[in-house]
Formats: sequence, structure tokens, C-alpha cells
Amino acid sequence: MSDVTNARPRRKRTVLITGASGVVGAALLTRLRDLDVVCLVHRSPVTAPNVRTLRGDIAQDRLGMAAPAYDALVRQVDTVIHCAAVTDFNRTDGTLETTNIAGTRNVVEFAAAAGAVLYHVSTAFVHTTADGERGRTAAGYAASKSAGEELVRASGVRHVILRPSVVIGDSDTGAIAAFQGLHHVAAGIFAGMVPMIPFDPSWPIDFLPCDVVADAIACVVENGVTHGEFWISAGDRALRLDEGVAICVDLARELGLSVDVPRFVPPEMFDRLIGPVFLEALPARIRQSVTRMLEFFTTYLRSGETKPSSLDELAGLGMQPLPDLRESLRTTLLYWAHAKGYPQADTARVA
Repeated sequence: MSDVTNARPRRKRTVLITGASGVVGAALLTRLRDLDVVCLVHRSPVTAPNVRTLRGDIAQDRLGMAAPAYDALVRQVDTVIHCAAVTDFNRTDGTLETTNIAGTRNVVEFAAAAGAVLYHVSTAFVHTTADGERGRTAAGYAASKSAGEELVRASGVRHVILRPSVVIGDSDTGAIAAFQGLHHVAAGIFAGMVPMIPFDPSWPIDFLPCDVVADAIACVVENGVTHGEFWISAGDRALRLDEGVAICVDLARELGLSVDVPRFVPPEMFDRLIGPVFLEALPARIRQSVTRMLEFFTTYLRSGETKPSSLDELAGLGMQPLPDLRESLRTTLLYWAHAKGYPQADTARVA
């Protein structure tokens, strides 16, 4: 549910974006319209037309800015889109909590000082829990995002929580600011390191292209929505796992690779009988890659559950129709293959 104003504000709003160099933030920069955009950058520069950049760090007090610069920004900004987050499940150096929890607290404090509406970009997998040993690192990431949401809800700041699903490349070009877990799974399949997948082939694998996610967020912001939660996910329109794997295998073969279709086995059989022997027999480097892929599947499949989706409500705000997810997946995998130097990728792209 959400509250929408009857008309857009007449004054051109100034929006502060954190994480503008990330997957969602970069796509968002090309989509936002009729806004003055200020990007808070830490290390990675942002090169986009018609935006200003300020150096800062959400993990620090005053967003890592000197007091005069911070106060000046407070006076300018009336909208905050908080995209910055650590998404690497395997972080053990404390940056996961520092960025996703303490960083969110600092952004909330800024929004409160500015009297700004806060659009908090969380994750559709915020409720992920560990399934035994597997999924434990992913559960830590989910816990940090859940804690961030709690900070936002308890703040008293006007806010909207946005929960994107797995984000893949642009639906037209496949381009993406950084390759994600789904691309790492494709790398394993292309390399023949995934002889079996311990999940039901009928389970949904939920993902959306980055331009679709950016459009959903922009529609919420541009329509002046000030309260509510939106699940930016495919929901019951998600592909089945076996459909996604087949697209990956077909593309690998199209590029001249000899790839077998992975065999699906029941999760309990893999964990009890196959996994211990199979994983132990692998070289350490390959075992690490396979374990990482299993973490991805465990996190993003969650025993076959269908994610909630707000696509219908977002369509009412003017969001673009959902593209063909099969074509979108093939396009992003082809973009990845081209970037990784697979020799037939250029030909396949033209075709």
C-alpha cells in the first residue's frame, strides 16, 4: 500500500543519490527526469550528464563531509534515494554492517535534518535465513538489510521502502555496472563446473533487468509517493529454474562450447549423499566456485517460494511493461560473454 500525491510538486526537486556507481544507481541516473541530481560518491567516480557529484562516505558521521558542506547539502536536498550497500555475502571485515546498517543510520539522519523523503533501496531477499550451513553467509547479508529497514521504519522520516529482486543487465543491451551472482553461475555452467544442481527445476528464479528496476524506482519518486513498500520483483512471472539454465546452456553451445545440461537432484539427497563426496573431490579453487554458486541458488530460490510483487501497482504509476524475461536473460548473458572474451559472442550479438 502507498500514498500518492494528486500532482507532482511544482518546484524542481533536488535528489541526493547514494550508491550512484552501483548496479541500481547507475541505471537510475539514466532514467530520472525533471530533478536536480546530486551523487554522493566515495571511491568510484560518476560520469553522467546533468548531475553533480560530491565526495563523501555514508559510513561516516555527516556522510564524511565537512560541517559547512553538509549543512549546505541539507538546505538543498528534499529527496534522498539510498542505493548504497555492500552486497558481497562473503564480507567478514565488518564493512557489511558498517555500510548497510551504520551507513543507513547516517543517511536517515541526513534525511531527517533535510526534511527529505527517503527512498530506501533494500532487497526482495530481506527475509532470507540460513538453510543449515549453506546460506549462512547470505543470511548475514539479509540480516544487515533487514536491520537497515528497521532503522528507516523507526526514524519518523517520510519514507518508501523498495525491494528489488536479483538485478541483471539492461533489457535491450545487457549492460550492467558490475557483474552479479547470476553471471558467476553462468561462468560455472560455461566452464562445465555445474554437473548437478540440488534444487527442484520447477522452482522460480526471480530477476529483473536493471532498467526495469530503475524505471520502477523513478516512477515512485516522480509520482511523489511518500509512504509504502514496493516489491520490485517478477513474482508469478518469474522463469522456472530449468528455463533459466536452458537459456544459459543454449547460449554456451551457440558460442561453440561443449556444455552438458546440469542434472537436477533433490536438495536433501545432495546434502546427505552427493555433496560431501562431490565437493571433497574438487580442487580447492573449483570447490570455492561451486560453493559460491550453491550459496547463490540457496539464497535466491528459497525452497520454491514465489516472491511478492508490486508490478501491477507500479504499472499504475506509469512503469514500463515487463519485457520478455527469457530474452532479457539471454541478452545479459551475451553481454557478459562478450566482456569475458568468448570468441563467438560478437557474431551471436549481431544475429
